[in-house]
Amino acid sequence: MVEIKIALVGQPNVGKSHLINSISGATLHVGNFSGVTVEKKEVEFERNGYKLKLIDLPGTYSLHPYTPEEKVTKEFLINEEYDLILNVVDSNQLEKNLIFSWQVADLNKPMVIAFNMYDEYSRAGGEIDTDKFFKLTNIMAQNVSAKENFGLEELFEKVIKTYQQKNTPRIYYSEIIEEEIENIKEKIKNCKFDKRFISIRLLEDDEDIYKIVHEKPWFVELLPALNESKKVIKNEYDNDDLKEIFFEERLALAKGIVSQIAKKAQKEKISEKIDKILIHPILGLPIFLLVMWIVFQLTFSVGALPAYYIGEGFSAFGNWIGNLMPNGLFKDAIVNGIIPAVGTVVMFLPNILILFLGINLMEQTGYMARAAYVMDGVLKRFGLQGRAFIPLISGFGCSVPAYMAARTLKNPKDRLITMLVIGFMSCGARLPIYVLLVSAFFAPSIQGDVMFAIYIGGALTGLVVAKILRSVLFKGEPEPFVMELPKYRFPKIKSLLFDLWIKTKMYLKKAGTFIALASLTVWFLSSFPRADIIKEYSYKIKHAQGIEKIELKKEMNQKILENSYLAKIGKIIAPITKPLDLGWREDVALLAGLAAKETVVSTMAVLYNGGSSSNKTLIEKIRNAMPFTAAVAMIIIVMFYSPCVAAMSTFYAEVPELAWRIFYTIYPNVFAYFAALIAVSLIKIFS
Repeated sequence: MVEIKIALVGQPNVGKSHLINSISGATLHVGNFSGVTVEKKEVEFERNGYKLKLIDLPGTYSLHPYTPEEKVTKEFLINEEYDLILNVVDSNQLEKNLIFSWQVADLNKPMVIAFNMYDEYSRAGGEIDTDKFFKLTNIMAQNVSAKENFGLEELFEKVIKTYQQKNTPRIYYSEIIEEEIENIKEKIKNCKFDKRFISIRLLEDDEDIYKIVHEKPWFVELLPALNESKKVIKNEYDNDDLKEIFFEERLALAKGIVSQIAKKAQKEKISEKIDKILIHPILGLPIFLLVMWIVFQLTFSVGALPAYYIGEGFSAFGNWIGNLMPNGLFKDAIVNGIIPAVGTVVMFLPNILILFLGINLMEQTGYMARAAYVMDGVLKRFGLQGRAFIPLISGFGCSVPAYMAARTLKNPKDRLITMLVIGFMSCGARLPIYVLLVSAFFAPSIQGDVMFAIYIGGALTGLVVAKILRSVLFKGEPEPFVMELPKYRFPKIKSLLFDLWIKTKMYLKKAGTFIALASLTVWFLSSFPRADIIKEYSYKIKHAQGIEKIELKKEMNQKILENSYLAKIGKIIAPITKPLDLGWREDVALLAGLAAKETVVSTMAVLYNGGSSSNKTLIEKIRNAMPFTAAVAMIIIVMFYSPCVAAMSTFYAEVPELAWRIFYTIYPNVFAYFAALIAVSLIKIFS
């Protein structure tokens, strides 16, 4: 029996797996592709005297791969042996999906297209003329529905027929590009790949193909012609980005063919009606900003009540423990060090969970993908590509996964610029610092607005910095971005609750271990040396009574703090931060924040709150001790200076070049200092 080996390809979410599951009598084998952990599915079944073997390749948007899965697909299509390509296309996303189909067609292999989800398309009044599609492209196609098991037998009849006739695609680009393709083909000698495919990929600056052919003896003769052809195309299109030129060519080709073969759906779907508003070229961005504003309003207003009760609960717990324990250093460390510090950090857990809930809801409903679509145009103006939106928005949660998410950006320049500005997106760990300072210095009626301004201000600043980096250090345009808009879905309550529980568990674990240890260290450094001062005051306190005794104890504790190891560290830094109106307490809190941002709040709780976990008490003490200018300076520094040690370590792991590691370590702190200095100076000028 003759075996037909078929490479099954398509963009993500087009229903390839569903198609495989719908084939009756099929045998499924699951393993991994050689050398990687990417899952490999193979399906075998018999039709009309042939044994058909389908290899399900990972979903990919382009043959310019970004992810490990996309690389697997490209390497298989280029290097492996197979007889035919079966390309699955979403009938509801014809133009977008066919852009990838034309890239696959360039391989010049026998090819069949399955217009999947045709049931949805036809119910809405749409039709696709597959016979006309064949006449225009020489690619056999079939309307199918893997979900309803419709058209599959006819599809595999066309697969067998294509195999028998050895039909190859007939796709042509504009006259100027076709002319240059022919010029390159003439220079290519003996090569196992199709000459047209090699020519197109070299014109598109495909690094993988370049590596294959640059060792060939004829490449020396080819290179001048290749450079001249690139120059001609760039001049003709007035664009230096060849990938973008070919992307636009394929998009135009897709639009042209779809206009001839497809009768568009007459009935407008509810999702399309919603999309007309949410991704509207004018309204889309204001709507996204409004959604984010609502999230931050809820973060502040709804989170305030449970935060207050958590703080009061820790304060009562501290008093109860204090009454049970005998006086001494151990009691002092627990009651005045660990409990108020951990209590102050845990107090802001509701605010953080509300922020994460808002972001999760946007992701699960499908709105986050729309936001990425809306932001693509904005990001491009600032030298970033649309795909950068995902790691940037992840930065609002935590910088560590955000840096790792930047791996999806294939272009090294795009990836590095994105990673250098992720720190400007305020992570969840900075939220407690903002809440503390905003609560202390701004009226309740505008606190949510101030919080929104902080987050949006940080993001906008990051975009401006990205534009400067692109103009000065990373010249060139970002790569084009293609993204499929998922269907709208109701959020899964179980999934939301589970995710919030994981976030809570991790936050409490951090508060109970790292933050507790850090606050104990801060308490120790702020409480010693103390022997001489205690000796000086012990006689006075012993013989004092009532209010005088309380005041003497306060005076003694203040003197211990002012002469502590921590105060000495802070006073070394003080001359640098004096223009910002920051005191030594703020200096050491910010220094501690380099380990973990939550320790800024816990350090201030130890240094200001004198053993109380009360949110109200801490806010009042900070308000009375710090000038408004210092609070603004501290907020700005927290917005922009280096992230925590874990995030910095992740950056170092992702970026091996020493020069960029040094730059990344220094520039955010210099930027934060001067941004705070400018803000303080302006406040003083206009106040």
